[in-house]
Amino acid sequence: MSKKKTATCICSRQGCWRGSEEGIPDYCQGNYYGEEIEAARQSYTKHGVADLYQAACVVGAVNDGHRPRIEEALDFAIQMNFSKIGFAACTAFSSELAIIKKLFEKAGLKVVAASCAIGRVSAEDRGLPELGKYLNSGCNPLAQAEILNKEGTQLNFILGLCMGHDILFTQHSKAPVSTLIVKDRMMGNNPAAALYGYHARRFLFNLNRSNNKMV
Repeated sequence: MSKKKTATCICSRQGCWRGSEEGIPDYCQGNYYGEEIEAARQSYTKHGVADLYQAACVVGAVNDGHRPRIEEALDFAIQMNFSKIGFAACTAFSSELAIIKKLFEKAGLKVVAASCAIGRVSAEDRGLPELGKYLNSGCNPLAQAEILNKEGTQLNFILGLCMGHDILFTQHSKAPVSTLIVKDRMMGNNPAAALYGYHARRFLFNLNRSNNKMV
């Protein structure tokens, strides 16, 4: 058994699901997390977990590489028998939201959408005047969450919320949350693209971040 470091799950062999080994391979750091793995195993039959996990398995099983994420999201909502879906969207994604809303409504689902700038509340109004200099300080992820909570949405999707605002929305949403669109202005809203090209990776690892810290 390998010396314990920490769980990373960066493994070229991927014996936990590809290999012939029974259970966790002996070289896996997962051997040091038996209690956590066992606790998780017992949790999958709990109410609110089993149904979500089953729907995820069903949706994933029919994905043959020719289904976009948006279609999977719609299929997941249908598998869960949800009737009211919420969307927390960045105002810059209004055209995308309109298309997705039409798609979900065509499938018989009720859609409730809240824009990030809803209410037009400034940083000063929130008691944080020092943040008023930032362009996205007008975003209101907490209001988005509260609105969708009040509407009783059963599942919420994020469409392009700013980094950090998506976290705040997820923290305060009563319904489960998933992301349909991740905002990435440079990479065409495809964050993974920065990992695939040599020049993009070189740019990432050579950034000087010392002048971009909060003061």
